Amino acid sequence: MKTPKIALFALGGTILMTGDSQTGVKPNLSADDLISSLPQLAQMAELEVKQLVQKPSGALTISDIAKLAAGVRDAVKRGIDGVVVIQGTDTIEETAFALDLMIQASCPVVITGAMRNPSMAGSDGPANLVAAISAASYSAFADYGVIVAFDNELHLACHVAKQDSIKGDAFKSPLCGPVGRIVEDRVVLFSRPFDQRIIRCELHDLLEVPPVALLISSMNDDGRLVTAAVDAGYKAIVLAAMGAGHVPPEVADRLEQAALVIPVVFCSRSPGGQVCKQTYGYIGGEIDLLQRGLISGGWLAPLKAKILTTLALAQGPGKEEISMFLQAYDGGAR
Repeated sequence: MKTPKIALFALGGTILMTGDSQTGVKPNLSADDLISSLPQLAQMAELEVKQLVQKPSGALTISDIAKLAAGVRDAVKRGIDGVVVIQGTDTIEETAFALDLMIQASCPVVITGAMRNPSMAGSDGPANLVAAISAASYSAFADYGVIVAFDNELHLACHVAKQDSIKGDAFKSPLCGPVGRIVEDRVVLFSRPFDQRIIRCELHDLLEVPPVALLISSMNDDGRLVTAAVDAGYKAIVLAAMGAGHVPPEVADRLEQAALVIPVVFCSRSPGGQVCKQTYGYIGGEIDLLQRGLISGGWLAPLKAKILTTLALAQGPGKEEISMFLQAYDGGAR
């Protein structure tokens, strides 16, 4: 059996950090250091390693992911069999979804990281990397888009979310569960991804990323942050609304005024479920918000809706086009 060629891109993160309880962990390792500590990887795949940046994941930007996407496209053109990306876990769900929108690879693309750094007992980085390489070597995943491999579970980029800040099994897909898992270094599939219309943003360097505000609706909110976001020059707002897409009555008027000037997308702040369209008719309910010109984010989580809106704006579309892009995450047009 042919040994697969896997391109490994490193962005940094806990998987490459060491330290102690006095000074905290810092990015002291390179991707090559990590690979050399795991000699069994040489029997799994022929690895081509590239350290793109060395950042904690909270410092990563859309421009960094655009450069990653360019690197992935180049690797695919050179005939690579699969791609693995390692980074910090705080923004894995955002990187995965952004990369999914930016590329259409003809090979598997898998992202992983670690919750426990290499200096801790029971570090999960090596096991996650082995799982990611196994998934990236599975050619059928070329049709699945970007996959997140964590704790031997495999998740679609559009569904995965970090659900815990400490535990090793932090990544889940609240709406549908994992698409598969790794068992004995092989892929076991549970389901196939749904068909959807995905935008593609092939900008290699986003020198000017459109600013998109992400706001959360909460009890006693008066909506002043909505107005402040417009006044501050944000090009769009994504709102994490209550329940099935609801806000306090005081906020609805401000959202309507904002929607006259910039696109305003509303999603549910709940980890599961989605925005409804025709259930609640009171002021601030989803029927009211849609009538005021807001755009439904469907079942897409607010973090991912912000990524999609940002990339859509980078391509120049307006409110109608953003609404069309989001239809894929709400069961399609009716």
